[in-house]
Amino acid sequence: MFKSKRILATLLATVALGSVFSAPANAMTLDEAVAKTLKTNPQIMQAVENREAVEFELRQARGLYLPSIDLQAGVSRRRLSNSSTGTLTRDYENFKGSDASLTITQTLFDGGSRRSQVEQQASRVDGASFRVVERSESLALQVTQDYLEYILQSKIVAIAQQNVAAHNQILGDIGASIQGGALTDADRLQGRERLEAARARLREAQEELELTKIRFLKTVGEPIGPVKVPVSLAKFVPKTLNDTIFIAKKNSPQIHAADADVDAADAGVRGSRANYLPKVDLQGSARVGNDIDGNQGNTNDVQVGVTARWNLYRGGIDQAREQEQIRRASEQRYGLAQAHREVEESIRSAWNERSGRGELAAILARQSSTNGSLVTSYREQFKVNQRSLLDVLDAQNTRFNTSILAETARFASLFAEYKILAASGSLLQSMKLKPVGQAEAYARNEFAVPGGVTNPGYVEVDSRQKAGMPMDLLAPIRQ
Repeated sequence: MFKSKRILATLLATVALGSVFSAPANAMTLDEAVAKTLKTNPQIMQAVENREAVEFELRQARGLYLPSIDLQAGVSRRRLSNSSTGTLTRDYENFKGSDASLTITQTLFDGGSRRSQVEQQASRVDGASFRVVERSESLALQVTQDYLEYILQSKIVAIAQQNVAAHNQILGDIGASIQGGALTDADRLQGRERLEAARARLREAQEELELTKIRFLKTVGEPIGPVKVPVSLAKFVPKTLNDTIFIAKKNSPQIHAADADVDAADAGVRGSRANYLPKVDLQGSARVGNDIDGNQGNTNDVQVGVTARWNLYRGGIDQAREQEQIRRASEQRYGLAQAHREVEESIRSAWNERSGRGELAAILARQSSTNGSLVTSYREQFKVNQRSLLDVLDAQNTRFNTSILAETARFASLFAEYKILAASGSLLQSMKLKPVGQAEAYARNEFAVPGGVTNPGYVEVDSRQKAGMPMDLLAPIRQ
């Protein structure tokens, strides 16, 4: 389900979340960015168009209940020779025919084929609707990730700049110590090497910041500008992991879509069984013409009748088609079971990340605070020749990395809340947003599609095929 190739924990640096940004009056909030994405993102629009296309497939299935009306007209030239034609001088007749006909056909009984097609397409409409929801939830999570990464990476740049400034100060301390005779030019070179390394990390941070802007533009369709730090959604997350899994399995659009696929496949099984029953049509026709069917003069022909057709044997094709549809239904049931597992996996992973990263952030925050004091102390001792240059440089590097890891873990914990809600299909609801109207699943209720059958009791026969023509005509239907 919501798979992310970029994990917040891989970010190189950040500082305390509470001091990341001021909140300008014109700043784009996360909710606003998600709302814009829901209305304009091409991936959502693709899902919308697919849903509407399936609705018209449903309309085609409903049209099978209505009569078929055909109008036909034509002109012809005909030479006819038989025992009843001819004159004294020739044994044939020439006809210049013209006719027009109107035929109306209404199916009275088809073994449930029309009904099963309506049920199948109605289930597909609901499946497409849930996939609109699923894609909306997924992109809402993607926007959240892009938004948070932009905030984090902006602060990474600022912290990297501070790191460069700190190394410049240390280089100044080295110069003073060289003048006092405590250090040599080799120490100055070491300080410069660390300074260049700090500048390289600054450049890397600036590049990553530009990439976050590009990713945001791709998803939202609008450049990112001033932003506000999003609030925690912890109040919407259930209290326990088991409660979260239970709610997710009830609300997840991925599971609902898979369930609709099962209903569509079951309808396919019912439709395949319609071939075992006769088809009855009511047909009326009217025909007018001149010199038609080998008869001279005008013709007016009106007739109404009922036609029944019942195929008794078709080489086992109908039985094979039923078995095919039974296997398709079983395939979709396994897909539904897989969806349950994937949703549970997503919930458990996000839950573990939320708790684990939160605890890690607290530990690293304490370490970062200690490192800050340690760097200050080491620099003072370095000035009086009580600490080596390497001690100061290593302490500064540790301080830089630890503060990055602490805040990265904190942000990962925050993002995990959004991941939990997205996996359970309730992220948009928590943000007080709604997907587009095509996300409404209405068709199965509208057309009374039976569903929710865990074990339909299908009878399966061996699927292995052998070469050669079966001589036993009943072989295809033996069980």
